[in-house]
Amino acid sequence: MRRIVRSEAICLRVQDYHESSKLVTFFTLERGKVSCLAKGARRLRSKFGAALDLFAQSRIIYYSHETRTLLTLSDAELVHSFSGLALRPERFLAAEQMSEFALRVIQPHDPSPQLYRLLLNYLTTLESLQSPVCSPQSSDPTSLQSAICNLQSPSPYPALVCSFLMKAASFLGFRPELRRCLLCRRPIENARPAYFDAGRGGIICPRCAGDNPRGTRLDAASLDTLAFLLYTPASEIASVFSIGPQPAIEANRQERRDAGPDSLQSPPPVSSSANLQSAIYNLQSPLDLVLGFLGHHFDPLVLNSFRWHAGLERNL
Repeated sequence: MRRIVRSEAICLRVQDYHESSKLVTFFTLERGKVSCLAKGARRLRSKFGAALDLFAQSRIIYYSHETRTLLTLSDAELVHSFSGLALRPERFLAAEQMSEFALRVIQPHDPSPQLYRLLLNYLTTLESLQSPVCSPQSSDPTSLQSAICNLQSPSPYPALVCSFLMKAASFLGFRPELRRCLLCRRPIENARPAYFDAGRGGIICPRCAGDNPRGTRLDAASLDTLAFLLYTPASEIASVFSIGPQPAIEANRQERRDAGPDSLQSPPPVSSSANLQSAIYNLQSPLDLVLGFLGHHFDPLVLNSFRWHAGLERNL
């Protein structure tokens, strides 16, 4: 039985189909991922216009059928095009990383409104960024701004990608534990290093790690910076770089509400005893660290799209 469905959606993938049509994959607010055939979308006078551009937010109308996976798109009204993402290659690349991850982890017709709003908030933040003016040379080398600015680059994009991936994993049930030891459940002491075990999904304290620890060694400042990316809304991360207007305050409030009472309510305190700037360099590659964690908890095919972006943090 065919019925008409209306939904708000973000365009995740667009492919040409035959001479005049397009295959479009949407991330919808109410129904998760849906694939639609947009007939006549390649014609010059197509009624769809920019509503089918990559990353575009639209209100769509499509025909749903119980026995079909490819649906027919009837109409699409553009809400926001996110055309500003194409003005800088690194900004577009960061948006592509985020949307590609959502494309691969969201299941057809499986609603995930928290992840939908998270992606929309991060796309808004990315578009609001102007040319990076963050200087890693800070009068206070232990400041959080100095630490975040030195995520292998003075660019905010790697930090935002890492933050989005960790939060998205959290909403899907795989939140990394960064506050307590996974084995003994004791709070991590700021004065001592800990070990991030990607396979187990969090931090192991030195006592439980023993003489042959597994995972990546993190000092207090590195752990604080990683936790900052997980527990802080997108615009607050961007504001550390002081490079452009923040998104709407309501978007941040919505992100905190989606996270629940035991998640992203507020960033943990940053250690004042360690040099945060050198701590970031000790992380080597925050993106690789996050991808290592995701690789243990998601199908490895989910991360294929990240392999040809291996130089993201070094090249921005």
